[in-house]
Order: sequence, then structure tokens, then C-alpha cells
Amino acid sequence: MHAAHPPAEPGSFRHRAHAIGHALSRQPHLQAIRDGVVGALPIILLGSGFLLLWQPPWPGLSRFLPPQSALRAGYLACAGLVSIYACAATALSLARRREADLAASVTTALAVFLVAQKTGVLQGGGTALGLSTLGAGGLFPAFAAAIFAVEVIHFFAQRRWGIRLSGGAPDVVVRSFAAMLPATVCVVVVWLLVHVLGVDLVGGISALFRPLVHGGDTLAAVLLVVLIDSALWMVGVHGLAVLAAVRPLWLSALAENMAAVSTGHPPPHVFTQEFFVWFTWQGGSGATLALALLLIFAKSKQLRLVGRAGVVPAIFNINEPLIFGTPVVMNGKLAPPFVLAPAVMVTLSWLAMHFGLVRPPYIEVVWTLPAPIGAYLSSGGDLRAVVLQMLNLGIALAMWWPFVRRYDRALLSSERTTP
Repeated sequence: MHAAHPPAEPGSFRHRAHAIGHALSRQPHLQAIRDGVVGALPIILLGSGFLLLWQPPWPGLSRFLPPQSALRAGYLACAGLVSIYACAATALSLARRREADLAASVTTALAVFLVAQKTGVLQGGGTALGLSTLGAGGLFPAFAAAIFAVEVIHFFAQRRWGIRLSGGAPDVVVRSFAAMLPATVCVVVVWLLVHVLGVDLVGGISALFRPLVHGGDTLAAVLLVVLIDSALWMVGVHGLAVLAAVRPLWLSALAENMAAVSTGHPPPHVFTQEFFVWFTWQGGSGATLALALLLIFAKSKQLRLVGRAGVVPAIFNINEPLIFGTPVVMNGKLAPPFVLAPAVMVTLSWLAMHFGLVRPPYIEVVWTLPAPIGAYLSSGGDLRAVVLQMLNLGIALAMWWPFVRRYDRALLSSERTTP
């Protein structure tokens, strides 16, 4: 087997890539937002299940399912309120990093987010919060509310500003009173801005990030994501660890797709994580499912063993055994297909969805499913998605094959000459 790669030389591209990746992965606010996205995914997954049953791929299934009103209620309670869950998860993550009071941080963040909402007047004369800004439309304001609340609480705690109780009061009561002043400041400031001065904070923050969500749907954007991911993996940096900044955009696009389908409209966005996982990164970054299938039939003992060990994980989109066992990292002989195959696949997939030939993904499914199943479910039962996925796999096999064959022959020659 190949020896481990030596440490990156200071000043080299690989060293700089590692440094940038480490810095981004350690940035507390990005970490908190990443954790907020991940924390909300189980609820999105559950909401996707309700939506898939509410609007099943085969209408005849509705006769054997619960009433549509009940399934719609489940969807709205999960995906329809995803911003609330993301706000709580983000605040909890950042509070742990800032060593702030966890309960106060989460409740204050939720209060800030809800107070920032504009209220609407009902026909009966009452008022209500708009559901759209608590769902997909409120994700970025939710992240902002969480960061604002936790940072204010942390700021006050560092300076020991707050109500201090003495005399042996229970710790939970002491912490509750200590958080009262910063929580009041947070809520009152937002209340004054929104409900007294008339500033639309939720709408303004959403508008600020709207170009990023829509810009992600361009061919240039999806190509850039794939090329950055492949380039980082080639130097041994986990691509998605650095691309964590785009996860909120992916979640926002997916939630908007779900909201559109729930109202009878087609999914408006291509730029979702499901788009990359099921149609571009089959087997993992670099479309390495094709590599695993080819290595099974390699003549070199080393590659054949790697293929046998890596093909099952690759079927379930885990490719570290292939990337480090072949190896692909820092291997110029296998770099071209690792970079070019996903670039071609993402271009074909984007064109197919942009021109309406295949329905874009709008259902969150577990990323460890085999690609055909994931493609089918994520597109709401669109068989054309499976055809596109299989076509992409064929393209990846064709692009990987000449490079794997050449590399296999070189290793086989080396094995024959090695005593």
C-alpha cells in the first residue's frame, strides 16, 4: 500500500488550504449556523415524510393513507416552522461555545425571533404571525436572532452586568435573574425597531440573502461548488467542512421547494444538497461510486482490495476508504476524473432540471441511501430522476475508466517487479 503523504510544507497551496479550512471550520458563528442547520434536519426529514404522503407519487395511495388534512398539519408543524427549530439549535450551539446560560440563550433567541415578526390582522379582528416567515422565508433572520441574543447575553455575563442574588438562592433562580437584564435588552431593542419604528428586520435580512439563494441556482454556482469540493479533497481537506457556509443556502432552497410543492407549484430551486448528493456526488465527492465499481475488477492486488473494501461504503455515499486507500489525495494520475466527472455530471443535471426535464429535489431523505432510491424519493417519485442518475453514473464510469486502467497497469507492473 502507499505510504502516508508527508505533512504539507509551510507556504504551499496544501498548507494554505488546510489553514483556511481550519480557520473556517473553527469560526464560532459559522459553526453555530452549521449546527443549527444540522439540528433542524431531522424535523425537515419528518416534514418531508408528511409532504411525500400528503402528495404521494401515485395518487391511488391516498386511499390507504391518513386524511390529507392530517398529513398537511404534520407537514406545517415540521417544515412549516423550520426557522423556529433552526433558531433554537443555533442559539444552543453558540451558547455552548460562548459558555453562556443555555436555557436563557435559547429562550431569548426565540423571543427575539418571534418579536421581530410582523403581525397580520385576521378576518375576525384578531392578529396572527405569518407562517411563511416562520418557515423557509425566516431561516436567515432566525440565525441572526440566535447570534444576536447569545452575543448580548455573553457580553453582559463577561462584564457581570445583571441582577445578582445572594443568600443561598437555588442556582436555577440565580441564573434566571442574571439573564433577565440581557434578555430584556434584546427583546426591547427588537420590539422598538419593528413595532415602534416600523423597521422590517425579517424582510430586510431575508432580502439581504435572497440574491445568494437565487444566485446558487445558476450553472456557474453549482459548478463552482463542485470544483471547490474536488480541489480541496485533492489536497486532503474535507470539502464540505469548508463549504459549510453554503449549508444554510441549501436548507433555505430545500424548504422553499417544499413550500412551493405544498401549494401546487413546481420546485423553484435546483441548488440543494440533495441535488449534489444524488446526481453529482454519487458515492461521495468525485463521483467515486464509479471508481469503486472499476476497482473491483482491477488486476493490481492493491486496487482490487481497495475496491472490495470500498464499494459497499460507496453505495451508501461514504468514500473515505477509496479516497485515502487508492489513494486519490495528492495523486495527479487520478485527479482529472475526480475533478472533471462531477463537473460534467452537475452540468448535465442542472440543464435537465433547469429546462424542466427532471423535477428538482424537494424531499429531504437520508443521505446514506443508495443513489437510485435517493434520487427517486428526493424528487417526489419522479422516475426521470432515476434515469438521470443512472446516466450520470454511466458518464462517471466512462470518464474514470481510462485513468483507472492506466493507474492499475502501473501498480501491477510495480507489484510484479517488487520481491
